[in-house]
Amino acid sequence: MSCAYPALGQAAVTAAAMRAAADLIETSGTTGLSVTCGDDQVSIQVTGRAGDGAARAQVVARLAALLGGTAVQDDDPRQSLSWITAHGVLGAVPAKVFTAVTVACADGPGLDQRLPLAVSPDGRTAAASAAARLPAGWRWATELDHRPGQEVA
Repeated sequence: MSCAYPALGQAAVTAAAMRAAADLIETSGTTGLSVTCGDDQVSIQVTGRAGDGAARAQVVARLAALLGGTAVQDDDPRQSLSWITAHGVLGAVPAKVFTAVTVACADGPGLDQRLPLAVSPDGRTAAASAAARLPAGWRWATELDHRPGQEVA
């Protein structure tokens, strides 16, 4: 007879991950986080309460270092969405730290039309298609690339 209930010990694993997440937060001195713990993953979102995109990216990088990971830009190639993410382990459970960053846009050919900007592997910035598909090897230009008042190529 099989049982559909969780195996003994999973609650202890989740609790250990929650304690490890609390220790990480306390050690980093970071506020503006939303933490979700489960049996298979700890997710830590750096929210807007932690500051602007650059400040949030710095928080992800700081937490990544404490987790033994690296913060990287993670783009959705099908639509103009981008995050700064990092992966590590908390209390024997895989952990993901992330924050959304705004994709930079430029005026499109029509009135009130904005096109997302993408950066080529060689550093060129160009408007993506109206379908907002990211070409292979490119990444989205984000608020971390483009500063107000800076000209966009």
